[in-house]
Amino acid sequence: MNPIDELKTEHRAIEAALDIFVNLAGRLAGTPDAQTAGDAQRMLDFFRTFTDACHHGKEEGHLFPALEAIGVSRKNGPIGVMLAEHDEGRAHMGRLQQALEAHRSGETAAAADFHAHARAYRDFLRQHIQKEDNVLFRIAAERLPAATLAELTRDFERLENEKIGHGKHAELHRMLEAFEKRYGG
Repeated sequence: MNPIDELKTEHRAIEAALDIFVNLAGRLAGTPDAQTAGDAQRMLDFFRTFTDACHHGKEEGHLFPALEAIGVSRKNGPIGVMLAEHDEGRAHMGRLQQALEAHRSGETAAAADFHAHARAYRDFLRQHIQKEDNVLFRIAAERLPAATLAELTRDFERLENEKIGHGKHAELHRMLEAFEKRYGG
């Protein structure tokens, strides 16, 4: 698969995960069962592993440097914007983790905070994805040479195997399928 198409496919999985996540967070704030808080933690782990370490790792470690090599600006350009937004996404994850921990320690308003943060994260990440799909990935598809795209494909595969772990990507997709049945999507 073309590496740009791979990143777009990952975006579709992230978007599906965001819908599941907001539904799960709503259940946590409404009438949670014993499994909901644990599932909320598993979704946070999904976003840290799949979205940040894997997907953003591919972009930050490989795609963005390839784009810079052909003259796409980091400073005051689309790469710099995406990097700042990746950091903003990590800040969202921190707020979500804090709210979940507060909920687990019995703070009554924490589940509603978690749900609000989940909706904010969903909205933020959806607009970020649209920028990447419609601006940055379009530039990459139009301007990166075939040899660079082939190298990115190899780099992406290596990152998944070495940093994420062999088979972890498929495991995360199976978890999403199970959560979609449980929480809707």
